[in-house]
Amino acid sequence: MSTPTSADLSGDPPVPERPKRSVRLVRSPAEDGIGVICVTLGHRSNYYTIVEIPCQIGGRGFVIHRLGLGTVYHVRVGQPADCECECKGFLYHGYCRHVLGLLALIRQGKL
Repeated sequence: MSTPTSADLSGDPPVPERPKRSVRLVRSPAEDGIGVICVTLGHRSNYYTIVEIPCQIGGRGFVIHRLGLGTVYHVRVGQPADCECECKGFLYHGYCRHVLGLLALIRQGKL
């Protein structure tokens, strides 16, 4: 007989594991200023074109266009106080896949 876990004793259902999230640079913007990134969450991948734009208020500015949907977001990344995005995820939670993905690529020296 198996030993009950704390989740079994509390009556709460087990918390599912969060799907893995990753970002990769598919096409560098170095050539003509237009790059392509792929953001993967679990088994679902979304591709975005990215263009860096001038940002006068701190951080770096980007225009991100999700391919296939026509959705365009303006994203600003840098220090935590310099990060923002127009998407619903950022507006509701204060972070989003767009900001986190761009920050990861910048930290890796790819942007």
